[in-house]
Amino acid sequence: MIFGRKNLPFGDSVTLEEIRKRARILIIDDSSFPPQTLFKRDGYHIDRWAKIQNVSQLTDGYFDLILLDLHGVGLNESPARQGLGILEHIKTANPTQLVITYSAELWSVGNRDYFAMADDVLEKGQDYLEFKSSIEKLLRRRYSAGYFIGKMNMELGDSAAECPKAVSKALRAISSQSTESLHNYLSKTVQDEQKIERAVIVITAAIKVAKEVLA
Repeated sequence: MIFGRKNLPFGDSVTLEEIRKRARILIIDDSSFPPQTLFKRDGYHIDRWAKIQNVSQLTDGYFDLILLDLHGVGLNESPARQGLGILEHIKTANPTQLVITYSAELWSVGNRDYFAMADDVLEKGQDYLEFKSSIEKLLRRRYSAGYFIGKMNMELGDSAAECPKAVSKALRAISSQSTESLHNYLSKTVQDEQKIERAVIVITAAIKVAKEVLA
């Protein structure tokens, strides 16, 4: 799908090969991650942190996708919850940041709400092709306008019914590379300032992806 007055390439106009060349992937794991070598072999830009090196880079869109081990990481930042605490921080600050969580440990069902925040959940022992399939599916989604519209509506929640023009305003915001009109509209129709802020964060992320494609 190509839309907007500047013909921003989005969705089907971006090939998987282009996505692979652009994507920056981060592994956060205190032990080795065997598939990393195969990802590099197949042309992915992929790094591994044994511990958190830069909290800001987890939420500012520096990485396209994060592979997050839930056990043994984030011991300084979230010693009690470890990777779950890191996941919650990422998704609270930037709901569009793609995160795949994995672990070799069993976790309490009481943590199911945290797992739901992840874009996918895998077992640490799954093979390269399973990780690769999940990554490619999510990266393709990231280059779809529909992905960001869906995320925006999730952030608006029940308030989405109060702003029927939000979708068209969001698409125009991506096209014009400005969220001003969207923000003004939401401010007049939605009472919850936090929902407005997070909805605008989502569309700002969409604009950033569109700009990356044009670069």
